[in-house]
Formats: sequence, structure tokens, C-alpha cells
Amino acid sequence: MVKIFDIQLLLEIYPKLPFTHRGIEEYLEQFSTLGEQNVDIIFVEKQYIKELNKKHRGKNEVTDVLSFNLDTKELLGEVYICPEYIIKKFSKKKFIEEIVRLCVHGVLHLQGEDHEKVFDKVDYKDEPMYIKQEEIVDKILKKLIQK
Repeated sequence: MVKIFDIQLLLEIYPKLPFTHRGIEEYLEQFSTLGEQNVDIIFVEKQYIKELNKKHRGKNEVTDVLSFNLDTKELLGEVYICPEYIIKKFSKKKFIEEIVRLCVHGVLHLQGEDHEKVFDKVDYKDEPMYIKQEEIVDKILKKLIQK
């Protein structure tokens, strides 16, 4: 099961979400293989994700998404997403798409998927994780738009 926390941060940036947080949860579950394990998706402010990034990756900067695999019986892991960072990089039209993409990206990492290349430095469109991610994102967005 996928649970989303602190969606209020998302609503402050984009008050007219075209779907409910339960909609995202349902579709992420549909296209994942979580089994009995849960995943928490947590929306956080810039300062919080910056602290996590510094503590766990040694990078003293704000980022869009971080995933932490806890791999306990009940909880596979947590995905932290910073809406403030995303809104600065994407138009409101692309904002929702990017939120969905980052949710999927984080869940894929928790399921053991990883990048073969550094995203910032090369064209990653032929990367297996990216291809899988975009297939899932497309399916989720089509379902969300239909509602």
C-alpha cells in the first residue's frame, strides 16, 4: 500500500489538484509490485530535504526527491518529495506530471531499480529505469485524466 503524507504542502503550491491524494495512491499501487509492504510518500519543505540530502548523501543542497529503503516487514521505505523545488523547475502545467514522475521514481528505487548513468551528465532516455518509469507515469497520468 502507498500512503501519502503532508499533501497540504502540495496543495499550498497547487491548490487545484486535478485528483485526490488517494487517486495517486491507488494508481501507484496498481503499477507497483509492493506485495505486503508499504511505501510512504512524504511531501516536505526545502530546508528539510536539504538536511536529509546533506546527512545521507553529503550534498548540502535542495533536491527534488530522496528515497530511503527501510525494508522492514511493514514498510519497504519512504520517498521524500519537495514541491517547492519542483514548482521552480516546471510550469504549473507540468508540475502534476513531475509529482507523479517523482513518486514513481522513488518507488522504483525502493524496489531495487537504479540508474546506470548519472542523470545530469548524459542523455538518459535509453536508460532502463527511465524507460520503465516513463511507461508507468504515462499509464498513471492517463488514468488520472480519465477521472
